[in-house]
Amino acid sequence: MKNKTEKSENRRALPKFFLTMLGSLLVGCLLGSLLGFSRVFGLDTGKIAGLLNGAVRSAMFWGIPVTTLVTMGTCFFLYRSAARKFAAWGGGDEDDVSQSVEILLSWALLISAVQLLLSLFFMTAIGTYQPEEGTLAMIGAFLLSCACVIFTQQKVVDLERRMNPEKHGSVYDTKFQKKWLDSCDESERRQIGEASYRTYMVTTRVCLGLWLVLTVLGMVFEIGMLPVSVLLLVWGVMQVTYALSSIQLSRQSAAE
Repeated sequence: MKNKTEKSENRRALPKFFLTMLGSLLVGCLLGSLLGFSRVFGLDTGKIAGLLNGAVRSAMFWGIPVTTLVTMGTCFFLYRSAARKFAAWGGGDEDDVSQSVEILLSWALLISAVQLLLSLFFMTAIGTYQPEEGTLAMIGAFLLSCACVIFTQQKVVDLERRMNPEKHGSVYDTKFQKKWLDSCDESERRQIGEASYRTYMVTTRVCLGLWLVLTVLGMVFEIGMLPVSVLLLVWGVMQVTYALSSIQLSRQSAAE
């Protein structure tokens, strides 16, 4: 009976699998055709690369200060809104109020994390293009932006701890993630597990898409093997870590 069920599930899944493979093949053929046409009509890839480099060069001077002002201003607004709701709530039984505060704080953490990525991007641009003037000012802006991100995240964590006194951990602590996870209840851990699995699946699809994009771009621009190698390294680390963690958790569950 079990074997029949497995065969039935395989038969139901095969058409979708073949359609996915066929769609990927068609996309690859389309990209290859566009690449061929671009070469026939003399696409100036050097000019395109120059325009992209020029855009990054221009943005790196103001990128960190402007994005930091926008994102940190938004985080401050979200935090103040959450703090006002928490003060008016007073720790009662209104689940809607508590949930709305949690959502505001989650958005503040998300925006602060995005700002950190933006700052790292512009800092990489500074190191790549090495401008003759303004380097120290941009490095100072980078450090200030990172400090603002950390300070914002700590304020969010402090408010979260006031709402949930059982929570422990400080953003300034290198073991913050572990301590925070240890202080979560079973429901919160289940949510973290589901979110982690969704992140794993989305990241896997994104890595596959980026591999395809980088492979095609490598046929047009002289980007070399380094970008693809770094992508595959990150993808591989994620896959191996997920598999080893699953094995470890299975052993712990069996031992209990």
